[in-house]
Amino acid sequence: MLRATLLALTLVGAVSATAHATGLKATQSVDVATVIVAADGSETLTYSPATEVEPGEQVRYTLSYVNDGDTAAEDVSLVMPVPAEVTYVEGSVEGPMSLISYSADNGETFAPREALMIGEGETSRLANADEITHIKWAFGTPISPAETGAISYSAVLK
Repeated sequence: MLRATLLALTLVGAVSATAHATGLKATQSVDVATVIVAADGSETLTYSPATEVEPGEQVRYTLSYVNDGDTAAEDVSLVMPVPAEVTYVEGSVEGPMSLISYSADNGETFAPREALMIGEGETSRLANADEITHIKWAFGTPISPAETGAISYSAVLK
């Protein structure tokens, strides 16, 4: 549904970045996955810009970044929300893997995936994929001037 795609595109617009340098710029894209089946039965995912997405289809949210500044960007953290209209695909995070953390409380707190808990005390449990609201990449090394890169995750439209 085109409406669902536009809503998901709008909601992912809230990307946050922190860095101790100016010049770090980012652009977002959302691609829809298509499964290509080879003659031998093996499957490969290809991606194209999402213009229409139907429930059950997989999309990939990507944030491409560049340091346009004259100095290295240090202590960089990039956060991407997971729109409520999609469910995060476990293990789909891509990009520099220095420290990836997840939130299930709208970005208030973050934890490694295996420690992302819902509830308190004896009633706490590991958060389900559909409860993840944000994903955070904390870069362990500075981003040099003119350096480019990308971070992404996949999700399925509900």
